[in-house]
Amino acid sequence: MRDFLVDRAFRERHAPRSSPHEALLLRENGEELHVALFLDDEVLAQLARSAADPWTEKRLAGFCAAAEGVSHFLYVAHRARQGGQVSQLELEAQGEIDKYLAVILQLWATGRRTASQELRRRLFQGSVLRAGLSAPERDRYRLASALAAACARAWEARYVLQGRLDALLREARRVYRLAGGEKFSAFAHGAVAWAA
Repeated sequence: MRDFLVDRAFRERHAPRSSPHEALLLRENGEELHVALFLDDEVLAQLARSAADPWTEKRLAGFCAAAEGVSHFLYVAHRARQGGQVSQLELEAQGEIDKYLAVILQLWATGRRTASQELRRRLFQGSVLRAGLSAPERDRYRLASALAAACARAWEARYVLQGRLDALLREARRVYRLAGGEKFSAFAHGAVAWAA
């Protein structure tokens, strides 16, 4: 992944209006897609922390910025390999649920999976949008967050609180492979393929 990381000067030159914490930069050149990821130094510092360290607001913000950036990067690559397109809403919704999954898996690994409800509250109810966004951008981010919150709520009840890690991972993979309307429907309805 480090091969695709760019520094602050690159981000400011090519995407000055993007988030100062993380940004996915895309450029199409005919059939080629050039992809780069910017993660701020503070975000990278939070990633270096031990899994057992407390989840402060600063740590959560840094970890989530990285998770969202990596999610965007991987999802664009996944859809490009399939020859498919991806909407900004789809990219943001997937990034939102991936943030939840990345943190809940860290909590699960340290015996704290029951903190899922508090995590959902902090991620989806307590989030504040970055200043300077246009009205359509704000609407897109709010909808993506609402879709991911519905999905996380369903996954928490069906998998996290019941300790069904394998089933959670199977469902996360299934939903990840969906595209467009199917993905939005799965998120909105908390659609779950009940696995034994």
